[in-house]
Amino acid sequence: MKAQAARIRRYGHRCLRRKANPVDPNDPATRSLLDTLWSTLQSDGGVGLAAPQIGRDSAVVVVIDLERPCDRQKLELVNPVITGTFGPRVPFEEGCLSFPGLYTTVWRAQGTEVQYDGPEGKCTLREEGLAARIIQHEVDHLDGILFVDHLSVWKRMVLLPRLMSYVMFEAWRKIRGKERTD
Repeated sequence: MKAQAARIRRYGHRCLRRKANPVDPNDPATRSLLDTLWSTLQSDGGVGLAAPQIGRDSAVVVVIDLERPCDRQKLELVNPVITGTFGPRVPFEEGCLSFPGLYTTVWRAQGTEVQYDGPEGKCTLREEGLAARIIQHEVDHLDGILFVDHLSVWKRMVLLPRLMSYVMFEAWRKIRGKERTD
């Protein structure tokens, strides 16, 4: 049975600023969370998703690497830690499912090395290009870091009206949710 998609939290929701907690990669709840992340990613589009984006404080990330063979495009990273980066920092226009419709240039390392927990123990992955960028973006989510945090203060000021619209949307959902439960 396919997992149900979850609601992606937008900028302004406090769960996006919390540090995620490690999980057991062999726990059935972790498998269930991974399935929910995949279902949500498929439903909402995008190339990566972290558990905090659906309101879960678990250190779990899913990434689609379209440059890999079809049977190896889905990456599941449980308790990922970036152990190093390499190559020059390069600009790229990034977006984020927690900021629908917002795209801006972010500078990140061209390559990354990440260690994560697999079913049989510790695994290491070394990626370059788009996959490395996606991994860096999603692992940032696990530390409460958002892609707009990599922008200059000036650029954030320019984006402030747009950012406030996300904050207002989340506040409205919270107020509306409380009205329905009372």
